[in-house]
Amino acid sequence: MELGLIGLGRMGANMARRLTQAGHPVIGYTRQSEKTEALVKEGAIARGVTAFSNLVNALAKPRTFWLMLSAVLSSALYSRFSSRGEADFADKLLSALRYEFGGHVQTYHSGSGGK
Repeated sequence: MELGLIGLGRMGANMARRLTQAGHPVIGYTRQSEKTEALVKEGAIARGVTAFSNLVNALAKPRTFWLMLSAVLSSALYSRFSSRGEADFADKLLSALRYEFGGHVQTYHSGSGGK
C-alpha cells in the first residue's frame, strides 16, 4: 500500500522507516526540504515533497494519508476537512492544511457549491 505521510518529525520519520522496511512506498511531506532529502538519502521514504499539491498528485487513487501531527492539530484538521462536503478531495485537503498551518482562509461566493 502506497501512502503519503504528513509530518516527518521524530515519530513520523520512525514510522516512515518501519513502513518502508515492510515494503510500503512512502511519500513524505514536511515543510523542511532538508528533512525530506535526508530521509530519501537514507531510504526511509521513496520521495519527499514540501508542497501539498505535489503530495496529492504523487499518490495514486485511492489516496491514503497518514498524519503524524499533534492530537490538537489533527482534530482541528479533521473538523475543517469534514466540513467541506461538496468540494473536490484535493481542494478539501489543501484548504484544510493551508488554514491550519497559517495560510489563507478560503472563502466561497454564493452559488459556488462550497461550504
